[in-house]
Amino acid sequence: MSEVIRTIRLEEAEEFERFLERCYGHGRGFFSRHHPDLARAHEDVVDRYRVLEVDGEIVSHVGTHPMEIVLGPARVLCGGIGGVGTLPKCRGKGYMGRLLDDSIVRMRDKGMPLSALWGDQQRYGSYGWEKCGVAYTLGLNRRSLGWNKVEAAEVREIDPGGDEALDVVALLHPTLEHRVERPFLPLQLKREGIRVFVGPDGYLISSGDLAGDLRVQEVVSPTGREPELILGAMEIVFAGTAYVEMGPCEGGRTDRLTAVMNWWSARDQAMFRVIDWPELLQAVAPVLTEAAARAELAPFRAVYSCRWGEEIEHAAVEWDGAALTAEKTTAAGEYAMDERLLVAALLGGPQRGRGQLGPLGRLLPLPLHIPSMDHV
Repeated sequence: MSEVIRTIRLEEAEEFERFLERCYGHGRGFFSRHHPDLARAHEDVVDRYRVLEVDGEIVSHVGTHPMEIVLGPARVLCGGIGGVGTLPKCRGKGYMGRLLDDSIVRMRDKGMPLSALWGDQQRYGSYGWEKCGVAYTLGLNRRSLGWNKVEAAEVREIDPGGDEALDVVALLHPTLEHRVERPFLPLQLKREGIRVFVGPDGYLISSGDLAGDLRVQEVVSPTGREPELILGAMEIVFAGTAYVEMGPCEGGRTDRLTAVMNWWSARDQAMFRVIDWPELLQAVAPVLTEAAARAELAPFRAVYSCRWGEEIEHAAVEWDGAALTAEKTTAAGEYAMDERLLVAALLGGPQRGRGQLGPLGRLLPLPLHIPSMDHV
């Protein structure tokens, strides 16, 4: 029996989509409709799909999709894991694990110091991913908006696949301080169920194309009129309540929307894994610099170690009172932590850990947010 791990070929794209449908039990064309930005047959996309082939038959797959996450002054290249699947007849043979190990090596080689996936804790935890990060849902209803005297903006629904939607979103999306860059925005806006509403000073993207409560994936208003845009869209879809996605740190948007909400809830962002610990610290150093300045933290230098099995990586962190820097080192650290607990401390969640990181722990968690529109 021969086993080969390889990237799919462009001419296999249609056959590969049929393979994924069999793995998931989804209907024909499901991935093309729901993820046209990821499922398209193109040379710059097929390299993301790694498959394990047994005796010439593709039996398992793991996709790695690069995402550039913006955290204010910092940018982190993150490997988004998606489309993990094995043919039912071939499950339980370790194929997925071998592909995940392969993906970890490829992410490191391609300069992705962080990885995210959306899956089961027990299934992926043994490979180093941990559920962490915090995402919020705000509930705004007509009573809470009326109580705060919010008046609906003049809003229109437009074709999400049209030029106007693309122009408006492409222009205003970069004004968000925390976001994921969107090189395939035209195709993302064509995902099934996406609706786009525009007003004189912003846009709103919702999911679900039936009338009723509004599920807001993104609302952007450079003039701070997010509540008015939401109410305007609610009137179009006959909604009594709007469910608004928010990240852990949205600046003035948070203040404006929490002021008119009726309730809120929290959940985990995703499952995350550290791929390259020193490189990850270097990428987020600008955010940590701002946090250290706000905390009026005394200067320090410490070495932080990340453990995974028998492997360990060391990073020296220094705050001189003006800038925080990080670099790879071979010296053992004063602070050492298991990779899963470390990423949870870094991004936030119910796990304990920040208190074990000395001065660095005072600067955490990081305000990282991956909107559901950018999930893979």
